[in-house]
Amino acid sequence: MSYRIAQDFEYVGNDYWRWSAWIEGSDAELDKVKEVVWILHPSFSQPRVVSKQRSDKFRLKTAGWGTFLLRAEVVLADGEKLRLKHNLELEYPDESEPPRRSMASPKKSRPPTVYLSYSTEDLRVAAKLRAGLKDEGLTVLDQTSLRAGEPWNDALRRMMAQSDEVVALVCEGEISPWVRAEIQAAAASAKPTLVLVAEDASTAGLPKEVQTRQIDVNRLDPKAIAAELGSLKKN
Repeated sequence: MSYRIAQDFEYVGNDYWRWSAWIEGSDAELDKVKEVVWILHPSFSQPRVVSKQRSDKFRLKTAGWGTFLLRAEVVLADGEKLRLKHNLELEYPDESEPPRRSMASPKKSRPPTVYLSYSTEDLRVAAKLRAGLKDEGLTVLDQTSLRAGEPWNDALRRMMAQSDEVVALVCEGEISPWVRAEIQAAAASAKPTLVLVAEDASTAGLPKEVQTRQIDVNRLDPKAIAAELGSLKKN
């Protein structure tokens, strides 16, 4: 079978896109589909959407801040389920042209952007790491980047979409539920993720996609961490 996910998008300004996705296949193949369950980024208010409209190829219409790994579960009339995935593509339009529904020219080069995840217990270490990464030329987004009045789920989705990599701090005991959720969101977005773990801290339950590195919180080396992030992105 040749089912696949197709998509288009429209940039509407302020780092925000309207986009849609649908299932491509032959007419005979699409006639066999009962429904499609779309699985979005976990920070969406409705991360699972069911479409049953054969006439528009089970199209999903939504909007958001940026890219992630979009998944679809194609349910056939005979009960068989097929799982598809697609890296959502959202790009800025060329400044010389109006926004359009097509693949636009690549984004202009910019300093790497890192999302920094940490619990309130690790504020001191996070502040030191944030300052050090900025000194190395990286743009750092974290709790301090929250816009006035912006709901946290929307802020997390925006910052995760704007980030090239994710760094998480686990300095004391077990991973906090909030940091764990942010790491899972990073993995769902296919973002290269590095978890910095203190000697006595636990990494139980981390997604297999992330990489870990043991650190001495009293001898934190932001320069080495920035270099490791660079190689992490290339791998």
